[in-house]
Amino acid sequence: MNFLNPLYLFALAAVAVPILIHIFSRRRVPEVPFSTIRFLRRSDRRSMVRINVRRLLLLFLRILAVACVAMAFARPVVRGSLASLFPAGGSRAACILLDRSYSMGVEGDGGAAFDRGLARLTSILDNLDRGDAVSIVLFDTATDVLYDGELDKEAALGALKGLRPSYGGTDLRSAAAFGERRLEGSGRDARELYIISDFQKSALVGRAAGASAPAGAPAGRSKAGTGLPVRAFLLPVQTERAANVAIEEVLAPRVLLHKGETAELTIVIRNTSKELAAKFPLEVSIGGRRVMEKETEILPDNYLKETAVFPAERAGWIEGIVRKRPDRLAADDTRYFTVNVREKVRVLLIADEGGPYLEEALSPGGGEGDIVVAKQEWRSFTAADLRGADVVVLGPGRGPAPGDVEILDGFVSGGGKAVVLLSSELKPAAERLSGHPLRFELADMPQGFFTLARPSSTPAFLAPFDEEDIAAFARVRFARAVLVSGVPPAEVALGFSTGNPFVWAERRGEGSVVFASIDPRPEAGELVLSPYFLPLMQQLVLAAGAGPVSAGGAFVGESIPWRGAAGAEISCELPGGERIRPERTDAGIIVPGAAEPGFVTILAGAEAAAKFAVNPDCRRESDLEYLSARSAADSLGLANRLVVEEGRDIVPAIHAAREGREITVPLLLAAMVLLAAELAVAQREKGEAA
Repeated sequence: MNFLNPLYLFALAAVAVPILIHIFSRRRVPEVPFSTIRFLRRSDRRSMVRINVRRLLLLFLRILAVACVAMAFARPVVRGSLASLFPAGGSRAACILLDRSYSMGVEGDGGAAFDRGLARLTSILDNLDRGDAVSIVLFDTATDVLYDGELDKEAALGALKGLRPSYGGTDLRSAAAFGERRLEGSGRDARELYIISDFQKSALVGRAAGASAPAGAPAGRSKAGTGLPVRAFLLPVQTERAANVAIEEVLAPRVLLHKGETAELTIVIRNTSKELAAKFPLEVSIGGRRVMEKETEILPDNYLKETAVFPAERAGWIEGIVRKRPDRLAADDTRYFTVNVREKVRVLLIADEGGPYLEEALSPGGGEGDIVVAKQEWRSFTAADLRGADVVVLGPGRGPAPGDVEILDGFVSGGGKAVVLLSSELKPAAERLSGHPLRFELADMPQGFFTLARPSSTPAFLAPFDEEDIAAFARVRFARAVLVSGVPPAEVALGFSTGNPFVWAERRGEGSVVFASIDPRPEAGELVLSPYFLPLMQQLVLAAGAGPVSAGGAFVGESIPWRGAAGAEISCELPGGERIRPERTDAGIIVPGAAEPGFVTILAGAEAAAKFAVNPDCRRESDLEYLSARSAADSLGLANRLVVEEGRDIVPAIHAAREGREITVPLLLAAMVLLAAELAVAQREKGEAA
């Protein structure tokens, strides 16, 4: 016999209570000789014998009743031939949870942990009977029911073919609660929960070992009112803690890349081993071309940053891969990233007066730089001029007609970029393209000058300017300017010394607009003829027209939000080549999470509008730190459990657990019978005494 709640055996000490009551309740009457009743002594002795026997019987009944209650709380289980005296459970439901997280792909002496887990699952199926209700559930951070129904072993084994670990992490607590809920809804009398896992410490992060399971579905315990416990079997497939090195992050350049430019890549590597250093070759490929290969060494329990330099040899979205020599856990030995290289920014300049100064500033020397300019006058502007333009620059002149403002608004809202050089003629366009209630004041200073306020930190669009340039730029004098109010100060990138904004940027629809209070005519002040006009205009255009260098990335299974190309026919190509239609929401395009690492390409028609890198989350799953199955069971609140270590035959262990009969209910019934018998004996004694 063993006990499921052995701590309650301490309650057996309560049997001392009736013994103490019996001892201290005995009355000791002094014996006084009396001549007239000396002939009754023999009869009195016979009566006292009967009374003492009855009192001992009462004591025995009370002791047995207390002992039965205490043992019932300890939940005793009897086995062997004695178990046949008690009825067995009825029909059985089994839920088998198989860990498929990517740490289960670690290679050990006996092969991959996941393959060993599949072998243990097959042994469990051999130990179930046709007609048993069986659920096979794969889990990582989510759960996936692979098989559900009455056991058909051939069909269940067929569902296991071709399985491999996923690239997700582990949420053991949610998986156990999910399995327990399925068993509660099975309607079967006997309920068995099997958990096959490597029991990583990270699988239970957030709750200390020994804590109870979440309210509502505590694994291994029955819901209130069912009275039917769940028997849990934990089958670990742990591997000795191996030295593992993970490529944790790849940091792509954060500035716009142009064709022919040299860029730098930062690779973050972590050695999860506490004792062993690691040495391995590291390789970086960009667009299918190897740009770096070197031997790398990293100390135990340490991070290392490696740098790779590569040329942007072609325009467009480029795929990059960082690889290291595979170790026992191959899933974190490869990292994907993307970069976006622009050949040139195509600018449409719409201006009359001041147009030559603007054109020369944007494309000095006839277009040898990063910008290609096409010029149009306001009176000749049509919607056709915007085709192929990345950025439209609105300069001074007669200004747009009402229909032109509608065309420009549609261009920006649909994903285009604009730079508005504020003047009184462009007030209608600025008011339409801004989300703020702008107020304009044309200020002339014939006897003085405006200057710029020196920024506390350098704005991103002034990145090529050093501290000396910034100081000199702030001393440039403006004789005439449009002073704007109504823009929140937090959005102002650069301002006049008067406090009015000089440059600020806003999003509009899918596009963006940069506003600048710049008059590109010499009579407006010193800016146009200063050495800062050319780099300032180029940086404003590049800031407006710059697409992201890297579309960023996501972890495996995470959905990807994206804004852009609202009017285009959008499709997505997932890693592996599958094409899907993403979901459109008010927030933009939502691409469902990819099931494996690689690249997600967003296609606007036939053109790649963006590329996202998808990688596994290496922050915890790569640690390869394991809990004992018993510690995991304690943390999950699994009281009625059996741990079957790897190497131990599953079948006899499960049979031994099933052969036992829990006799809690018979013991409680026996206690009730004993108390009823004690009451009957006590009442009889009381009647005779009367």
